[in-house]
Amino acid sequence: MEDHATTPEDLSPLKLRELRSLDLAEPPAKGMAPRVVSASGVVRRGDYVYVIGDDMLQLAVFEIAANEPGRLLPALAGDLDGDSKQRGEHKPDLEALTALPPVEGAPHGGLLGLGSGSGPERDRGFFCPFAADGSLAGQPRTIDFHPVYELLRKELHGGINIEGAAVFGDCLWLFHRGNEGDGPNAVAEFTLIDLSRTLTDDQVVDRSELSSVRAYDLGEIEGVRVCFSDATTLTSELICFTASAENAEDGSIRGSVVGTIDVAGDVHRLRTIDSRWKVEGVDATIDTGVISFLFVCDQDDPEAPSPLLSATMPVDARFDG
Repeated sequence: MEDHATTPEDLSPLKLRELRSLDLAEPPAKGMAPRVVSASGVVRRGDYVYVIGDDMLQLAVFEIAANEPGRLLPALAGDLDGDSKQRGEHKPDLEALTALPPVEGAPHGGLLGLGSGSGPERDRGFFCPFAADGSLAGQPRTIDFHPVYELLRKELHGGINIEGAAVFGDCLWLFHRGNEGDGPNAVAEFTLIDLSRTLTDDQVVDRSELSSVRAYDLGEIEGVRVCFSDATTLTSELICFTASAENAEDGSIRGSVVGTIDVAGDVHRLRTIDSRWKVEGVDATIDTGVISFLFVCDQDDPEAPSPLLSATMPVDARFDG
């Protein structure tokens, strides 16, 4: 397994601006409040912002212009009614959300959500096509990641925790969070031989499509390892990712970072984020050398909705003020 190492840049933390709270028109399950409290992934298309939470079976949809509570769309089958312990045992642990390019049957691309693979019920995800205006067209289809996840467990000699996903050409990159034991952060690269078949026909991501696995050392914040928390495609040459330093002993967050990786797997930017925020999801676009971000956070507070935040940063560190 190829190794990559880097450390956060010696710059002031990136400041985030809070856009709104992720309140909902209805609760995701009985016993839960009408809000997203553990947001884990975000994608924006036009005026629509899509959010997943690691304790939800639904996709939360927000319209920026309306500034109203979000609505819920079913994403995966299941039942999370009950107390927090029961929900924790049966949740699909949706951790990664990414936009896919146009494929046969989905001419405007679509949303791909993935479970973390950290438990027996967490090897599945979903796909839902976009309409031309960025809204969703049709019902989500369940996608089986079990063959791929089983191969990764063998490659990484243990459990996996998939936190992010992004597409580079005909390749899907999966970002494993290496915060358990001594295992490394890792990026697994899969060649998508026929993405349209995978999403619309057998709906199984085949294990034979794995092409490489790379390990990443992202440094430390206050003595705690920095580990992947999400990823998104930025350009045909760059992927943007987030990572955080979470103390395994007490669950406290020492900080988060945002960075970029090129098509060869090399890390370019790695900048710390205002430490108030535990960044769990990122969507990013680029214009004239400046990256515009949307972030969602999981603040580990069941009484407070997760926030939606924004920030900008030059794609090249030489232009950071």
